[in-house]
Amino acid sequence: MKEPALRNARVVLLHLPWLVLLGWFSSVAWFLCDDAFISFRYVRNLLDGHGLVFNPGEYVEGYSNFLWVLELAAIWGLSGVAPERAAPWLSVAFTAGTIAAMMWWIARLPLLRHRGLVAWMAQGLVCASATFAVWTSGGGLETRQFTFFIVVAVMCLSLYRDSRRGAGGASLSLAAAALTRPEGPLLAALCFGWFVIQRMADTGRFNPDWRRLIYLAAPFVVLVGAHFLWRYAYYGEWLPNTYYAKHVRPWYESGFRYLWAAALETGLYLLIPLAAVAMRNRWRASRDGIWALVLLLVGVHMAYVMRIGGDHFEYRPLDFYWPLLAVPASMGIVYLGSRIANRRWLRRLPPRLAVGARTCAFVLFVPVLFYTSAIQGTLLFEGAAIRERIVKLHIELDDGNAAWLLAAPGMPMLVAVSNDLRRQASRQVVASPFAEHREFANERLRTWKPYENMEKGAIPDDALMVGCTIGIRFYYLPDLKVIDFCGLTDATVARNPVEKPNHQRMMAHDRRPPVGYVEQRGVNFTIHPPATSELQALGRAEYAVKVGPALWMPFDSPDRQWVFDRFAGRDLRVFDRDYWMELLGDNQPVVRSDWDVYLVGNSLFYKKEQCSPEDTEPTFFVHVHPVDVNDLPSHRKQYGFDNLDFAFRDHRTPIEGGVCVAIRDLPDYGIAAIRTGQFTGEGKIWEGRFDVVEPADDGNAAP
Repeated sequence: MKEPALRNARVVLLHLPWLVLLGWFSSVAWFLCDDAFISFRYVRNLLDGHGLVFNPGEYVEGYSNFLWVLELAAIWGLSGVAPERAAPWLSVAFTAGTIAAMMWWIARLPLLRHRGLVAWMAQGLVCASATFAVWTSGGGLETRQFTFFIVVAVMCLSLYRDSRRGAGGASLSLAAAALTRPEGPLLAALCFGWFVIQRMADTGRFNPDWRRLIYLAAPFVVLVGAHFLWRYAYYGEWLPNTYYAKHVRPWYESGFRYLWAAALETGLYLLIPLAAVAMRNRWRASRDGIWALVLLLVGVHMAYVMRIGGDHFEYRPLDFYWPLLAVPASMGIVYLGSRIANRRWLRRLPPRLAVGARTCAFVLFVPVLFYTSAIQGTLLFEGAAIRERIVKLHIELDDGNAAWLLAAPGMPMLVAVSNDLRRQASRQVVASPFAEHREFANERLRTWKPYENMEKGAIPDDALMVGCTIGIRFYYLPDLKVIDFCGLTDATVARNPVEKPNHQRMMAHDRRPPVGYVEQRGVNFTIHPPATSELQALGRAEYAVKVGPALWMPFDSPDRQWVFDRFAGRDLRVFDRDYWMELLGDNQPVVRSDWDVYLVGNSLFYKKEQCSPEDTEPTFFVHVHPVDVNDLPSHRKQYGFDNLDFAFRDHRTPIEGGVCVAIRDLPDYGIAAIRTGQFTGEGKIWEGRFDVVEPADDGNAAP
């Protein structure tokens, strides 16, 4: 094998483990989130000819990722790949592009000592970052695309700022970043200011190089300016509606907790000082201030994040920090390693005990890698193990799940502080872990996706519903107009003042409609999860209509005459007390307790005479023991039963004459036994158990 080929093979083998590690972490953290489906509905409406709107005819910019939306629309229109399938893989492509840009940057950065070691360490710091891995699939959001364009822009300013092509490339990348995320213009302004100062340092003159600045700024100003003009012409606003919906007032206390937790978990307290060492060393050696630009971008952006209070997602706005800081931090490690290797007492050692700069740098790199990745890595796997819907998820690290971590010097203090910060943040839905978003989205997909097979025209044109979590549910109900209760896609709600103080706020969920607004708009429709039979449908709502093969649409409406008028000619079914009694027929309760429980077909019916709100508030538990445990979902096999717990409000029928009724559908697999009842945080209120079929004695039966 020729020497260049051998050298290239060695480089690949050295870097491959890092890429494998990132691939592993990313597969563990793969997820979609409900918020991404808001943009997906805009994509659908654009391709359907309604324009970039959430509700046809209502021009409100309820997204903040214009370029991402256009890209997904192009992919769907040209290839037929829907956004929910295309978005995660597009994010993976931008992840590969980000790492490639980092390696290109390091390979061509002038005056760089120990280039191969710097590249290896920088890639390690990024690929071992669980936070970076979380946003590889991106939840369907545009996060990694924004990171890619910022990294490319800084790379162009570092390597090619003296050429027109380099300035143009940086400008186009910054424009693409600004069209991807709303903070793009802020970072672009910092880049332009740095460029002016750096050019003065390069030329030794105090007069700005206006011509080169124009090369850099002109493409950005034209593209981003055109988008602002288009936005105003199309939506009637200079800023997206999401700005008004989310920005209530400065929220520094929440932002401080968010950033402090991020610093402890991701090692920013190490990466930033190491980058500062590299900045000082490079400026003294060549008057190159590129690392000053990196620290400027990170520092000012941190001030911006602190002002807005952080983010609903875990460290999503900080995603571009890791690839930008990894390069100078690695250079700082190499520089410190060289200084240590040149200490007099080390140079006096015998040759066989001599320690070189590379060895010293590697010895420094190991603890840096550990302290920048260990906490977030542990949290990643703790979150990945959670396979149930938990509101305001907080993962606590302690001796029970992280004893090895707490054995490291200083870790008990770091973990204790980060636990406390995340606990406080979770109360206000700040920095919610990816697992919380994943499980919520998975639950929503299981519940609402069957509606994608619904007949066209099944929902009346003048049907109007209200909702707050408007992603997945209404992506699969594209014909239903919606008032966003939290204001992201509603201009009136987004501008309604928020009176509650900051300590009572919920990140991105503070806005509510003005008094009387919902009634004035004429909300007349509430759709419920689809059912496979008339029986199931009327167990969920007052009305039901068949909208496809084995697909029923349960819904409620305050206007009975409107329902009869709009669904005239369709097989409309209406629930009443006589219908309920007919459904039960001669069935006897399988459980007699606080509630009578009936097994009818493949559904459990819960009935209580003369019930009150106190009877319906506790959670119902339903533990289904299968005939064959192999029928259980993978995450439930270790328990031996399926958990179908539910709240009464999600599975109720109308209450008539003081009778409360709830219906819970059962799985399709063979069921041996069922345990059910109600519980609160203080314990069980009532419980009953009954056998459905006798389990087969084949070694796989449920207990």
